[in-house]
Amino acid sequence: MGFLFGGKGTTTRADKLGDFQINSASYGEVVPDILGTTRVSGNVIYWDDFTAHEHKQTQRAGKGGGSKHTNITYTYTVAAAIALCEGPIQSVGKVWVDKEVFDYPNPNIQLTLFSGSLGQSPWPYVVGKHPEKALPYSGLAYMAGVVDLGDRGSLPNYNFEVRGKLLNTGDGVDVNPADYILHVLKSAGMGDVQIDGIDNYRRYCAAADLLISSPPSMSAQKAQQIINDIAEMTNAYLFWSNNKLKIVPLADEPVGSWSPNKEIKYDLGIDDLIPGSDGQLVLYSRKDSSECYNQASVEFINRSNSYEKEVVSFEVVADVQRNGLRPASVKSAHYLYTKKRAMYLAEQLAMKQLYAKNQYTFRLDWAFCRLEPGDLVTLTDEICQLNKQVVVITAVNEANDGQLEITAVGKPPGTYSPAKYDVHENERPFVDYNQPALSISKLSVIQPPGDIAGDELLLAVTAPNGWGGCNIWVSDSGTAYKQIGTLNHRARIGSLVSGLTDTGTTCTVKMSYGELKSGTHIDAERGNTVCWLNGECLSYETATLQANGNYVLSGLVRGQYGTTAVSHNAGEEIVRLDEALFRAPYRTEDIGKPIYIKCTSMNIFGGQEQDLADVEAFEYTIKPYYIPEVSNLTLYTKYYDLGQGVKSYDVVATYTPPNITSFDTAEAWYRESGQWQYGGRGNGQVIISGCELGKTYDVRVQVKDVHGNYSQGVIKSIQVVMKSEKPNTPQGFRVSFSDRAYFNWLEVRNADVDYYELRSDLNVGTDAGLIGRSNNTTYSTDSLTNRQGTIYLYAHNPIKGYSAPAVLEYNVPVPVEPVISAITPRLGGVAVAFGSIPSSCKGANIYIDDTVYFVTSNSAFIALDGGVYGVKVAYVDLFGEGAKTTEQLVTVEIKIDAALIENLKITDEMLDESIKTELDKLDGLDGIQTRVQQTENSITSIVANLSGSPANSTYSAITQLNQAIGLKVGRGDVVSAINVSPETIKIAGKYIQIDGTTQFSDGVIVNRMLSAKSVSADKLNVSSLSAITATIGTLRTRTSGARVEISDNLIQVFDANNRLRVRMGIW
Repeated sequence: MGFLFGGKGTTTRADKLGDFQINSASYGEVVPDILGTTRVSGNVIYWDDFTAHEHKQTQRAGKGGGSKHTNITYTYTVAAAIALCEGPIQSVGKVWVDKEVFDYPNPNIQLTLFSGSLGQSPWPYVVGKHPEKALPYSGLAYMAGVVDLGDRGSLPNYNFEVRGKLLNTGDGVDVNPADYILHVLKSAGMGDVQIDGIDNYRRYCAAADLLISSPPSMSAQKAQQIINDIAEMTNAYLFWSNNKLKIVPLADEPVGSWSPNKEIKYDLGIDDLIPGSDGQLVLYSRKDSSECYNQASVEFINRSNSYEKEVVSFEVVADVQRNGLRPASVKSAHYLYTKKRAMYLAEQLAMKQLYAKNQYTFRLDWAFCRLEPGDLVTLTDEICQLNKQVVVITAVNEANDGQLEITAVGKPPGTYSPAKYDVHENERPFVDYNQPALSISKLSVIQPPGDIAGDELLLAVTAPNGWGGCNIWVSDSGTAYKQIGTLNHRARIGSLVSGLTDTGTTCTVKMSYGELKSGTHIDAERGNTVCWLNGECLSYETATLQANGNYVLSGLVRGQYGTTAVSHNAGEEIVRLDEALFRAPYRTEDIGKPIYIKCTSMNIFGGQEQDLADVEAFEYTIKPYYIPEVSNLTLYTKYYDLGQGVKSYDVVATYTPPNITSFDTAEAWYRESGQWQYGGRGNGQVIISGCELGKTYDVRVQVKDVHGNYSQGVIKSIQVVMKSEKPNTPQGFRVSFSDRAYFNWLEVRNADVDYYELRSDLNVGTDAGLIGRSNNTTYSTDSLTNRQGTIYLYAHNPIKGYSAPAVLEYNVPVPVEPVISAITPRLGGVAVAFGSIPSSCKGANIYIDDTVYFVTSNSAFIALDGGVYGVKVAYVDLFGEGAKTTEQLVTVEIKIDAALIENLKITDEMLDESIKTELDKLDGLDGIQTRVQQTENSITSIVANLSGSPANSTYSAITQLNQAIGLKVGRGDVVSAINVSPETIKIAGKYIQIDGTTQFSDGVIVNRMLSAKSVSADKLNVSSLSAITATIGTLRTRTSGARVEISDNLIQVFDANNRLRVRMGIW
């Protein structure tokens, strides 16, 4: 019937995968750092665009092909990136794709290498398809591509042969272990570490073909573990000695051009070895025969067999024939990738296990401190039957008693060089702690100015080499001594080679001990290199060492600390004043008395101190140290007319104080004859009052320092005579303005001046134009009214009259306009801040509308009622105010600060918590209960009636905290309370009644203001009521009968019968 209905068709459709499955993608994996060449599987770090591709295949069947069959299948592709390791790498060699192996590059791999260089470009595919995901993966080597997955939804099993870093250090495939170790240290942040013996180790590894690569399965390891594994695998010692990291190969036989260490350091015998507590020189131990293995096996990675693990073994045939086969456990050495290298390691391990079975422990003194691990020595001990047995040292430790405890293992017989060191003819080192103490060579006693030492003697000693310090003893009689301290340093003392003039700036010195270091010119000026040269303090800038050992000191700063620069002769002693000198204090009453000083020296170990009776005593008489005098001392008389014919004279002493930091004051003493009398003290001037006309006075001015010591003093004389000459014109006439006008001038000294007269005109002696008179050299007034003018100053003598005037013209500008920085409204006022008040002004005027407030600081708070105010500011000086600022408006609102309300809330919570705590303690009790509880910061008193139902239980409480007081009465849920805090008062209750006359001073009611209907018409009594607008509802003159009703937009009039008679408005 097919010719009627046509042939039949069937379709077969394969299942379509919905998602891509990842073989290996782990978050947080360690990124390997591949050195050499190894095989890795990688880690998927990116995939996208998993796409299904449909494939149809149609076949015809049946007679004449009348029926057909369609088979639908799917293949898949995905864009993926597989991370390999840290970059950059050299290349990728073989690539395993499932069971097939290809050499990269090959189209069948379907991936492209990104070598991991810093700053490498992103994968172009992602840049074009998904630019927002395009990451460069800088420093990461990876393979990326669009992979044809076939009919499966996961990547093939990829493995990659990665040619990583440091290939040039080995054979181009593997790495020299020496460079591998250095790379690990650099990666751990210790790239500057130098390894002693690394070059010899590198040659050994190259000659022995012990080249390595990173293991294929690398997990995170400490750098220490990696380095120790490599050293053990290459048969080397790696150890720390003398602040250095050292490495020593332990191979016994030459390999290629490299030769092992065959040098014996010492031949150790009975004269060298130190016996133990049991008398043994060498402690000998031997491994059990079951642990003396003669076969070693090594597991390695065979690169020629697709990086599979294999095991090789080496047997010591002679020992196997003699003792039978004793295999050791397999040693894992996955750093090795060739069978030859694994066999060499197995041979070294087998020989080491067999011949290092004997272990020796012995002790030496510190004469052998140069020994360290890896060194060869021979041991000779008859008891242990050792005769120049060659051993290699494996450990050197310091025992508790300070001796060296050394551990070594035996070496096989062979040819070795003779011992490098022979100590048999030398005695063992011996430290003599009882060496006699050496006496000091010289003691110098210095009394520098007070700025350096004050009431102290500086003691400087010189001593020969080997001197270990000394104790210093002092006596005032030469018989009984007292120790005052210890000196541990020799002073830098020398002498002048040639003379030095009082103006010289260069000198040559020969030092008995110590070195002199140069400074700067500032160091010299500040006394940082100060020296004491026979009574003079001087500092140098540069100290230049000469070939003959002398120093040339240049850039000298002379006469420091109040001393005087004088000439000095060759041979005079010079001492560097520093911390090497001992400071011995003395009392003021000791000045002028002799003292005796002894120095008992010790040896360099601080022992064997000299006997006090055996050392020489140095006698020294304490002198007043030099205090510089005042300079420019001048005396003059000052006249006073006390009225009623009484005249008085003062003697005024002016001077310049010395430039020393220890200066305290200067005291003036005077006398007509006989004893000196105290006249006063000051800094630059002293006035001696009550001197008599016609008498001559001696005046002595002495400098007093902070230590209470005085200089000798400078003396001058003056006769008090009447000076009736016409006064000179006053000099130095000047004025300054602030709240007043302040005048000052220099004193006129050629005549007796009874007063100075300041005027605004030239008419002396009259009241008109008189500003004021002063018998001093200053005057102040606030009477000036003009900003510009001329002032005349006269000196007046009672006999000769007035001097010529000193003329002073002044012109005071109008104060500038202030700059307002802030106008801030506050509760009940406004805060105003503006620029600093100029020194020529006495304050500022703040204008609040038309009211003026004078202030003397540039910020002020002015209390105001609520409202809008205009604010202006102007500076004010002696003559008036300056320009005002532009008016600024500010609104003062009468409201309570939200912070105060918040504080009230906190206070309420604290009071409630205190009461609740005490009520909880009364819970469960019955009847009237009273409780008073006092804690560190609160007192709570509660009286409670707890009988009956909870709704009827009542209580009253008074709580006092350090910042609040609360009163509370409660019944059930109804509570009345008054809480008082520093900022607020809160009254709470169901009903509050105030019977007495109440005044709200601030007129502040917050939140709801006056609640609706709380004020009725019968309680409203005002003479007039006005408003702009009002919503009043219905207003009636009466509730019934004849009345008028006013409502919104309508006025109605009713008669006595409640009948509407008039209606006006809108209805």
